[in-house]
Amino acid sequence: MILAAYREWASEQIRQALQALGLPQPPTLEWRDLPFAYTWGMATPLAMQLAAQEKKTRPDLDVPARAQEIAQRLAEHLARVLEGDPRFQRVEAVRGYLNLYFNPSQVARSVIETVLREGPAYGRGTPKGERVMVEFSQPNTHKAFHIGHLRNAVLGDALSRILDFAGFEVIRATYPGDIGAHVIKCLWGYLRFHRGEEPAERRGAWLGQIYAEAEARLEEADAYRQEVVRFLLNAFREEGTTPWVREFLLNRLSEALAAHAASGPIGQKDTAALIRAMAAGELPDLDAIVDKDWLWSLWEAMGRWLEELAEKARSRRGKSGEADRQAVAALQARYRAIGHRPEEWNYEKEIRALFARWEARDPELLELWRRTREWSLEEFRRIYEELDITFDVWFFESEVEEEGKRIVEELIAKGIATDLRPHGPVVVEIDRLLGQEGKEEYRTLAILRSDGTTLYSTKDLALAKRKFEQYRIDRSIYVVDVRQSLYFKQIFKILELWGFPQASKCYHLAYEMVTLPGGKMSSRAGTIVLYEDFAAEARERARRIVEEKNPELPPEQKARIAEAVAKGVMKYSMLSVDNNKVIVFDWDAALNLEGQTGPYLQYAHARACRILEKAEAPVRLEGDRLFETLEPQEVALIEAIATFPDLVQAAAERYKPLLIANYVFDLAKAFNEFYRDCPVLTAPSPIREGRLALVAAARQTMANALNLLGIPAPEVL
Repeated sequence: MILAAYREWASEQIRQALQALGLPQPPTLEWRDLPFAYTWGMATPLAMQLAAQEKKTRPDLDVPARAQEIAQRLAEHLARVLEGDPRFQRVEAVRGYLNLYFNPSQVARSVIETVLREGPAYGRGTPKGERVMVEFSQPNTHKAFHIGHLRNAVLGDALSRILDFAGFEVIRATYPGDIGAHVIKCLWGYLRFHRGEEPAERRGAWLGQIYAEAEARLEEADAYRQEVVRFLLNAFREEGTTPWVREFLLNRLSEALAAHAASGPIGQKDTAALIRAMAAGELPDLDAIVDKDWLWSLWEAMGRWLEELAEKARSRRGKSGEADRQAVAALQARYRAIGHRPEEWNYEKEIRALFARWEARDPELLELWRRTREWSLEEFRRIYEELDITFDVWFFESEVEEEGKRIVEELIAKGIATDLRPHGPVVVEIDRLLGQEGKEEYRTLAILRSDGTTLYSTKDLALAKRKFEQYRIDRSIYVVDVRQSLYFKQIFKILELWGFPQASKCYHLAYEMVTLPGGKMSSRAGTIVLYEDFAAEARERARRIVEEKNPELPPEQKARIAEAVAKGVMKYSMLSVDNNKVIVFDWDAALNLEGQTGPYLQYAHARACRILEKAEAPVRLEGDRLFETLEPQEVALIEAIATFPDLVQAAAERYKPLLIANYVFDLAKAFNEFYRDCPVLTAPSPIREGRLALVAAARQTMANALNLLGIPAPEVL
């Protein structure tokens, strides 16, 4: 912003010079920064543009010579009229370019004066008159909060801070997933294995453990069911099975299937699915089998058939009889190995029963849901408080579910949605509506299941409508992982088709996953790094660093500093990687307290604070010679400070916190190089006073930039 003001001043001087010399004014004045290190100014190819324009009427014109002539005339005129202006250093004409240099001491004073005058507001943009809602941190209740959730929360918080600082009115929203299959599974795990238990603390994290346990048990039970059905349908094909055994089993199985088919439509459907699977030698889709109790009775019957076979085989004679007995024994051994586990077989049935109770709004189950949901929310609020993350509004999936169903009916009535019930879901054929069938840019999105139950899309459409109408936002940003990219593209297009003008300013800030070195994290499998463990490790490592740097500090102060450093470790490790790149989580890399890390930035800030403390004098910009001579490291640091306001605007417009994360690292690096090569406290006056002012400006800018990332700026490390 400061250098922009200098460029605007210089541009106006050039326009006035053109007028004074009777030269034409270009439609736009092209310029670029001077391509020389440690200088401030601007270079313009204006003279070459004017010469090229003249050549259109003078074909024999030597354009390079004419361009140099024009540039020289402009340079001489500007040198005369700007003599004595404190902003001006010199001007030159070089190969048709006009290079105008700003006075470095004046630029330095302007930058530093601005920073010290504006303080924490340095870099803040003017009000934009636009209201933006940033929806971020959508963890599921009844599941653990892990470092994947941390990346989302930190990214959304940083973006919210940047947008606010850039001049937007920001509404911070969170949207926890408090209903759905994961909730039912967790409640089932609680009721089935932990009924009546309640830990004294960290109840939300405990629910996450129950969910992981429930998923593991259900997956194991599913594997068991598959083994049972595979044996039922393929026992007669087992290796070593004799024709006599095969015929017996096929007869018994055929009788059982025929009896089930005769029981009614469900039996007919189940039997058809099983026969198709047998013919193909494949496992049927178990979700398509309606009467799983009958399947279990078939498993029990198989045990009896094998006993009957064994009894009959005893009376078989000769080699074939021996082969029959061996075949039956092998089948019985296989049957026993799979086992008789009726409880596991019925886990899925119990889950379905719990879903039915939920759909019926069973009061007892709803009360358990509310109580356990609060345990999770209590955990989330504590984590957000630890991370200095706040929200203006909390949305919940449970609050928009019914509204979403009404919206689906509205979209059907408007001809936007197609109702395929009861044989299919309600869908929006987006490409067809746009007249681009066959292109498959947006494809088709289901917005309600065939049985009338809701999908994520049902609720997201309702939530978007609420955001637009209740909160009257101009822009809507969704911080959600990259796997949902097509989905949000579809949602935004449906909102546009629905008639919301804000749809064009909806933006999906996608981010990649956080993975372990061995692969993707999963709360189902329990292969996740919990936030609590990550934070505890960060605090412990930070505590050791503080103890090493300042062992004499009081314990309370060391604890406060360690907490600040831990936040720097956690947040910067998430923000310093482009959101479009996967973070391969590694303890040593994430918690390394040197290099491009949060503590490196915090240490630079603390170092600046220490210099100012040792100076034992207030910073004053008095006298004209403070910045009369500037070392290259000083110029580089001032340049870095001066670009901060522009970076804030760029990060806001591009929704890119990484720009600030990289910027503050470059600023800290420039400050450390200045600190290494330019003595401050031992420098002679007035250089000492000028450098102290520069240290103060650098400290303030670092603090402002760190604040945009949500990272504390401790005065001592």
